[in-house]
Amino acid sequence: MIEHICYIEQFPHSLPHRENAELRPCGHHACASHTITYYGTGDDDELVGDYCLICYARKFPQNCPDRLIRQAIFQDSEPA
Repeated sequence: MIEHICYIEQFPHSLPHRENAELRPCGHHACASHTITYYGTGDDDELVGDYCLICYARKFPQNCPDRLIRQAIFQDSEPA
């Protein structure tokens, strides 16, 4: 069995790991602690589903639970 590394490890973060990383619908491997399920607002059914924490932070930056990841995502999106 191949053990995949959680995608979040490529970014600074302050969140612990608890399980092995599994492939998520966004295409990244993430452990359960770094996977967020977005349930939607009723007007955005196309966005409902599981996201690795990085993809969730990119899609919904105002809801990202980790300050370090928010900062890293913001820096990645700034023009060089």
